Amino acid sequence: MTVTTVISAAKEFGVPERYAIMRRLTFLQPQIKHLEREIWAAQRRIERSNDPLVKALTESFIKDQEKELRPLKREATALLNHVNGKETVQAPGGITPEMIDQARQYPITSIIDFPKGRHRCCPFHEDSNPSMALYDNHVHCFVCNRSWDSISATMELDGVGFREAVLALQ
Repeated sequence: MTVTTVISAAKEFGVPERYAIMRRLTFLQPQIKHLEREIWAAQRRIERSNDPLVKALTESFIKDQEKELRPLKREATALLNHVNGKETVQAPGGITPEMIDQARQYPITSIIDFPKGRHRCCPFHEDSNPSMALYDNHVHCFVCNRSWDSISATMELDGVGFREAVLALQ
């Protein structure tokens, strides 16, 4: 949900804007705290475990929880900024920070295919041996010595600018 959505819902139901925002924050806070506790507990499990399978599964669980947590924190921050009079600054070309975050979260494996696990030949130069590695949601080529996230990979593969890449990944 966005600040605009909360404000329009407040108008629709005839409640003050600030009240609606504070109620939404009251709803978000326990969810954020719960996810933060889950992540913290999972991190402790990784520290205590010697089993590589448990560690791998727990790391995957943490990534999923963090994916769920990020948008909630962004929304809470935007709501607090609005209440405190700090409006979100728009990037050039009418792209919001939320749009940029969403584009960065777009799965890079949907842009660059990794058919055999976490390594492949780099698509950005002539390559006969797999030199590109997949990490979380970005890639790194050890020959180019460069890294790409979803936005930069789209820019380079499609030959478009930053704005076009962000809009394409929405």
